[in-house]
Amino acid sequence: MRYLFLLAFFLLPLVSMAQPNPIGNFNSEAAWIHAPRISEMPAHKLSATDTCLIVISNRKTSTDSLRYMSEERDGEKLHYFFVFTHDGKWNVLPVNSLGEALKYVPDINNDWLLYTEGMGKLFTSDLARGLTVAGQYKLNVILFDYPSISTTKKQLGNYFFAIGNASTAYLDFGDAFKNVMQLRTEKKMGTGKLTMLYHSMGNHVIRQLVKHHMLAPINDKVWVENLVLNAPCVPRRGHKKWINKIAFAKRIYVNYNNNDFTLGGAYLASKKIQLGQKPVRNISRKAIYVNFNTLVDRGHSNFLSIPGRQPAKPAAIRYYSTILHGDAADLTNDKQFAVSHFKKIGWELLP
Repeated sequence: MRYLFLLAFFLLPLVSMAQPNPIGNFNSEAAWIHAPRISEMPAHKLSATDTCLIVISNRKTSTDSLRYMSEERDGEKLHYFFVFTHDGKWNVLPVNSLGEALKYVPDINNDWLLYTEGMGKLFTSDLARGLTVAGQYKLNVILFDYPSISTTKKQLGNYFFAIGNASTAYLDFGDAFKNVMQLRTEKKMGTGKLTMLYHSMGNHVIRQLVKHHMLAPINDKVWVENLVLNAPCVPRRGHKKWINKIAFAKRIYVNYNNNDFTLGGAYLASKKIQLGQKPVRNISRKAIYVNFNTLVDRGHSNFLSIPGRQPAKPAAIRYYSTILHGDAADLTNDKQFAVSHFKKIGWELLP
């Protein structure tokens, strides 16, 4: 009990500073009214400039007509949505499958991103992140949504709530990844390149998929250009072993920051050094390690310009614009990259 008190005492101020009020207004009536469910697509056609998002969620639905997606894992089935913006409002169309959602995508030949977020997302805030990524980087995005915060818990309780749900989400999303691979193979997702991005605690999804021997159905060929393990909030210990088993991606990027403030909080909670902070000891030769420390100091979510926070650095946006569109970062460009100052592990992204 004394240990837990001390842990909470030291952790809560750190998490509070690193992740300012993650719920914010996203559970307000206004936020949910802004993201209504609709029963059919509008008469007008969407254009290639409209911001759209496909969502695959393992949340339970709710009987509340306003807050229609809960803060609990379903555990039995997935829920699919096609989301688009129109006249300043989000529109959320429930669909029966990923294949049905693809019919509404305006530019099927655009590049694709499979995106899994980290801690602190209600359904509405996860939509916000997905739409922001889609709009900022001009990508077709499939968001894998899982409960990663509860409005009934405090900060330390939410850490364990989020890590529990992130660590079990592989049970739900494994078949969905296989479905994406099949649709790509059948040429039903256009000609664009495809990248996977796991951010922060979302990296537990791919880590657990490998560690529980459920990778085989998607691992027999290369069908993903880039696998991006972004600021991974997973233990660094043993990461070489599970990363080395991944064969479905042409390139694997591990984006880290040896002074990441948020992951410092995760260390205090878990007593395990996180891969996204200090990836030392037995690094994987299959991965490209990129250190953000010189560019962002103590930053964590370095790929997005989030309202209320400092905008993403131009150098970071250039880097992500390359790898999220499925291309290889030019590590020979000495104006953008240098050998990392942190134990010479990989590369340093320069300002």
